[in-house]
Amino acid sequence: MQKKTLLPLITVGTLSSLGVGLLGPVYPIFVVNRFSASLIDVGLLYTVILLTAALVKAPAGRLVDLYGKEKIFFSGLMLGAACTLAYTVVTNIFQLYFVELFFATAYALQRPALLAFIVDASDKDKRGFLLGTFESAYDIAEAIAAVTSTIIVSQIGFEPLFLISSSCQATTGVFVLRTATKP
Repeated sequence: MQKKTLLPLITVGTLSSLGVGLLGPVYPIFVVNRFSASLIDVGLLYTVILLTAALVKAPAGRLVDLYGKEKIFFSGLMLGAACTLAYTVVTNIFQLYFVELFFATAYALQRPALLAFIVDASDKDKRGFLLGTFESAYDIAEAIAAVTSTIIVSQIGFEPLFLISSSCQATTGVFVLRTATKP
């Protein structure tokens, strides 16, 4: 494992974690406030996300094998960024369910590709250390994002948060493309 490989990998993971982590703690509040949804709706939306992601991850992993981790990760990031922006225009709970199907697909595309990045970047005898370091950086970024999102929503609202989150996801995609195309 080389430092020049580790830093871009940690950067990608951190940016990706920020993009999604900004949504985590405030998403249920958004759903309840915006759509007058019940707690059952929040639970069902989360279930839709998890089940869809679970069903799509294995085929997404196959796409990583066929087309490369960079292309699939980029596709997942851009789809996720678009879904995050879609939160600003959905007008009812049924549209939100539809957006969540695509958001879950975006996540399912990203995760196998991200894991492939980590495995490819690590030496076999240091793979556990790299995975642990990556996961720690990912969790730290998500923790920072959680606090940040609550401040943003309480001060300026949901729409700016969705724009910032989408921008983090898109920036991660651009970073992946630029890193992947370097000789």
